[in-house]
Amino acid sequence: MYKNHHAQRLASLKREAEQKASNIQHLQAEIDWFDSFDQETNHSRLAKVQRDGQVLREQLAQVEAGLSAARSELTQARGTAEAGWSPLHWFSSERSVAKRQVDTVEVRLRQLEQRRKGLASGLDDSERLELRLLADLQRYRAFDSLQARSTIVLMSEELHRLQGVSEEVRQASERWEAAAGEVFRYWKTAHDQLQALETDIVDAECYIDALANAATGRERAIIHARCEERFGNGQGSPDRVLRDRQGQQRKLLRDEEKLKRRLRDIVRLLDNEIRNLVVDGNNLCYFNEEGGKQRFIGLDALRALIPRLALNYGVTLVFDPGIRSQLGLTDSALQSAFPQARVLVMPRTVGADHPVLAAAEFDAETYVISNDHFGEFPDMAVVREQRVLHALLHRDSVQVPQLQVLVPC
Repeated sequence: MYKNHHAQRLASLKREAEQKASNIQHLQAEIDWFDSFDQETNHSRLAKVQRDGQVLREQLAQVEAGLSAARSELTQARGTAEAGWSPLHWFSSERSVAKRQVDTVEVRLRQLEQRRKGLASGLDDSERLELRLLADLQRYRAFDSLQARSTIVLMSEELHRLQGVSEEVRQASERWEAAAGEVFRYWKTAHDQLQALETDIVDAECYIDALANAATGRERAIIHARCEERFGNGQGSPDRVLRDRQGQQRKLLRDEEKLKRRLRDIVRLLDNEIRNLVVDGNNLCYFNEEGGKQRFIGLDALRALIPRLALNYGVTLVFDPGIRSQLGLTDSALQSAFPQARVLVMPRTVGADHPVLAAAEFDAETYVISNDHFGEFPDMAVVREQRVLHALLHRDSVQVPQLQVLVPC
């Protein structure tokens, strides 16, 4: 229902500031790399790597040609060294030479293969280094250091602004938590307990229905056992459980409603939901004595209250037409008595109740201060939306609890 949205905004601002700081750090690292990069040395190194790579390619090509020739020679020598079908060939000098040649060529092949692997590995390293050096050169040429430095300045200013906003939001969050946090937790606890009670009531009613439909004593005993298993030891009677939970529910509903109203009033102030006030002036011209009698006190309470309200809100003060004769003052004199407010005195044939509500009808940030309940105006928005605040007149002070206002009079 009510949440500390300042805390949520603070978390969002913190993430945004961390991202901004990370971007600044990354961009600064790019500038540091750019400043330390030696383009001439990199060019010289690249040229040498390219020359060395070309030498390696030529050497590798020679080794590949040697390998190809050695494989052909080995194939031919192996063919001659084979026994074949002629006994004369078995012991011939040609076969003996071919056998020695096979051993020699195989050794040479292994040496060439090892040499080829070494050259290929060296060439791979050379090509990777060449690509890295080329990429560094391209990165250096593409990097606009002036633009990067300007961007860092702008981002640093934005980060500073975010930090300032974050501090304001943090303070607002702490104010919200200090003023409403504990009340919110009490309300949330009561709200959760009510939900649990509603579940218990539904289950108890289901057990009652099951008992009503049970055909045998054994079935009823099983239902009682399930009820006790569901609600705990000694709570096998769904009727008693239902009465108990409904009693708890009634009490919790009252407590939850009080907490909800209190929380609503606190949040209204914290979130600056109230911008303007329409004050039912005649209400505050009477003091309730013991026994329910009312005593006319004139403008004493209003003279104390209106300047205090005007410090934070736009104030409109509305009077019934009878106030003129009761005080012996003209409309202009009443306006002069309250220079901080706009004063409206109704014409002789018009009461103030409806105009008071009408003045706040279309503005959700305008509230009414009156001790009337306006039961005859349930259709008015200010009544439906509970935007009517009440004032309390004490013997030496006037109070608007929902605005946390208390002034001596």
